[in-house]
Amino acid sequence: MQRKILIGLGIVLFSIGFLSAQFMVRDDIFTVNSVSNQGKVAGYAAQAGPYSLWLPDSGNVVLSIGGLAPGNGVGGQAYFSADGNFLSGTSAGTIAPELSRYNRTTNQWTTLGSLGFAVDNTLSGGFGISGDGNTIVGNSWADTTGGVAYTHAVAWNMTEGLMDLGSIFSDSAKSTRANAVSHDGSVVVGWQDFNGPWKSAVWRKNPAGGYFPNQYLLIDPTGNPLDEFNQLGECSTVSGDGNWIGGYGDYANNYQPWIWSQDSGVINLGTFPNVGNGYVSGMSADGAIVVGWFDGMLFGDPFTPFIWTKSGGLQELNHYVHTVLGDSTYSHQLYSAQSISPDGHYVAGFGVDNVNFVYFVYRITLNGTTDIPKLSTMQLSPFYPNPTTGNITLENARGSRLTIRSMDGKLIKEIENLQNDEINLAELLPGMYALTLQKGNKIQTQKLIKK
Repeated sequence: MQRKILIGLGIVLFSIGFLSAQFMVRDDIFTVNSVSNQGKVAGYAAQAGPYSLWLPDSGNVVLSIGGLAPGNGVGGQAYFSADGNFLSGTSAGTIAPELSRYNRTTNQWTTLGSLGFAVDNTLSGGFGISGDGNTIVGNSWADTTGGVAYTHAVAWNMTEGLMDLGSIFSDSAKSTRANAVSHDGSVVVGWQDFNGPWKSAVWRKNPAGGYFPNQYLLIDPTGNPLDEFNQLGECSTVSGDGNWIGGYGDYANNYQPWIWSQDSGVINLGTFPNVGNGYVSGMSADGAIVVGWFDGMLFGDPFTPFIWTKSGGLQELNHYVHTVLGDSTYSHQLYSAQSISPDGHYVAGFGVDNVNFVYFVYRITLNGTTDIPKLSTMQLSPFYPNPTTGNITLENARGSRLTIRSMDGKLIKEIENLQNDEINLAELLPGMYALTLQKGNKIQTQKLIKK
């Protein structure tokens, strides 16, 4: 997702600011992709430009490292390996841009291949790197000879080369992309397309070679795996140990950012008043700290950044920073938390100065980590009849928050604290809706059909 530019790109911003050792900024238009354990920040200053490194502790400078940042049909993300020596991304190949790995020792990009088909003069793109630096993941344009352009998730390592991770659908002409990979390359996460929006996809390493076919992450593991109301949204990150996965909220979980493990199932991280969709952008290698942002209600603006921990729960990142700094009056308004270092020590993103109205990139130094609790998913509260021509009856749902949304996400009905078992739906037009019940940090979403 690209942030929305509110000021002219022609304005060049070079003023530099140091607030404290815990909160450092540089006034600049800079899209953050990742932050390393060494505190360096990778990203890019302009679409279709080179990737860059921001070095807050080394003169607060930005250095170009080449490669091809997203734009003009090229995709990719500059993510650090755990030791900071390698980055994922995209660079120019002999024919067209390809998924690549950058070596900071040699200062060189190495192209890693594609599936052999070019669209918009691009073959493939690199979106993530394993902590050990040995696996790069992303996507590549797949067979376009049938007249339909689609991509497949791919993974590369030095032993097996480039691997087509494929699609869950037998016709294969449904796009997939890999966004992130665990420290040892054994767990790859991303998205699977069917009819939109993008849904979760997880590939696990096959000891015999390659990866097993991708699987959805399910809200109810005993439910229908092909029910889009039971499938979590796009996976954006995975912990270094491969145990925790985070991703984007959609209608299936009431648009909340989420994390998931095999032991806990889905954990919805909550929401704030007057915000839109929630997105997890990163988590520490042990899965103990999660960061991301919420869209705003005005065409997605303004963003609201968050940080989540077991002890603190969901916190608005501006409030967190104000508390850390002991100063609630400073003018820097954080818009997004784009990344967290694997060791959980640094968070980086962008914001806008409320006095000068200029963009800045920031890096926060955190004070420590906590463990994530192991929670179970909410038991389904049945309702009937479904389909319905009028009222529905809910079982064991009193005290819950009920929302009903149309398929395009519009809020149709909301009851903060259910006190009745029977709900009147006379105002709903015939069609399909998402009915969500939330109680505390537990949530369930089911299809509702109005005849």
